[in-house]
Parts: sequence; structure tokens; C-alpha cells
Amino acid sequence: MVAHLVHVAILDDDSSVRTALSRFLKAAGMAVDAFGTSDRLFEYVALKSPDCLLLDFRMPGVTGLDVLSHFGQRHIRIPAIIMTSYDEEGLRSACLDAGAIAYLNKPLHPERLIEMINEVSETAHAEMLAFSAGPGMTRHGDRHGG
Repeated sequence: MVAHLVHVAILDDDSSVRTALSRFLKAAGMAVDAFGTSDRLFEYVALKSPDCLLLDFRMPGVTGLDVLSHFGQRHIRIPAIIMTSYDEEGLRSACLDAGAIAYLNKPLHPERLIEMINEVSETAHAEMLAFSAGPGMTRHGDRHGG
């Protein structure tokens, strides 16, 4: 069981998907912020660090791989789940190789999604506690004390 409020950031260009996922995850007791463009997500993550990202793969002008690359280049490590309606050969392995922790086909299975987010959140929270206990890197890639 997750002992802290799980915070999820959603990136999907389809407003109906954002709304449905937001409502579902909030009903499951999670804090949710949803974005229709990668620029808005990037601005948000510069200020906050969600426990998990839900990223649509195919959006106008950007892919989930582009988003993972953006964060990777900045040494920002937030567990990301890629969601797609367009399952193509090699896409799953490309996303996982790029750092996604999971690759899910739409329509999503709600119970499995909640389970996956909670698992990711527990691991991320434990890592944050370990980081705050001593010197090292934060999830945003910045050095801190010690």
C-alpha cells in the first residue's frame, strides 16, 4: 500500500483521454495534473516532480520518445508509462530502451494501470527517501548536501 499521496502527470493531446484518466486516477485517491502539450508538461516538471508520468506516444509534433529524450538529456528521472493506440512493431522495445518503465496499448485496463502506478510510486518514494538521507543526486539531477 502506498503511504503517501501519489502524484501523476498525464500528457495526452486528446482532451477526452486526459479528462477520463484524470477522473479515474483522482477517484483512486491520486493527485493528477494533465497536459495537452509537451511544453506545458516540461514547464510543470521544472517546478514539481510527479511520482509517475503517463505519456501518450503519438501527438502532434512530438512523441513519447521525444519526451523521454528531453528529460533524459536533462538528467530528470521520473518513471514514465507510454500509452498508445498505434502499436507498431519495435515501438514497445524502443520505448522501454529509452527509459519507459511500461508500454500500454489503449484502451487501458484501469485496475492494472492503478497497480502499476502504485508500484512505481512506492519505488520512487523509497528512492527519494534514500536521496534525502545522504549526499547524491535528486530526481531532477541536481546535487544536494553532504
